[in-house]
Parts: sequence; C-alpha cells; structure tokens
Amino acid sequence: MSNSIKTNTTTDKYIKTFDVSDDPIVYTLTRTSPYSMDDMLLGVFDSKESLLCRLTRIMDRPENDEQFKIETHNLRTLKQEEELNYGV
Repeated sequence: MSNSIKTNTTTDKYIKTFDVSDDPIVYTLTRTSPYSMDDMLLGVFDSKESLLCRLTRIMDRPENDEQFKIETHNLRTLKQEEELNYGV
C-alpha cells in the first residue's frame, strides 16, 4: 500500500503572523480633560525617559482631577505590513 499523504516540506507554506517581538516600542502620553473627558495626545516618544521628562514638566502645574495615560505601541514599517498581505 502506498503512502497517499504528501510530505514534501519544501512546498509547505506557513502563515506569516503579526510577530512584534523585534519591533521597536514607542510610547504615547495622553491627557484626559476633567471637564469634557476628551483625550488629547501630548506626544509620541522613543523612550521611557523622554516621556517621563515631558510628564514631569507637565506636572509642575497639575490641575484637579487631571488624568494622564501612558501607552506602548510597536512601530511597524510599510514593508512589514505588506509582507503580511502577500505572505512573503
């Protein structure tokens, strides 16, 4: 009896996933208004230190009920995103 399952691994295709482990991280600082509850982006930073420098300067004159949010994001290039579209 012959083996009917194809085991040629050179023709197998793998799905490229959104792997962000090597992508650079950027930080954003957002202020939420205590009056209108609107968010305002205060900046995008390349390091924690630069973000904390801005936050320290802003906190010299804090207002009552002022809220700040720090988020991290992975920076992706156009080439990386296009590779996900075409499975390169």
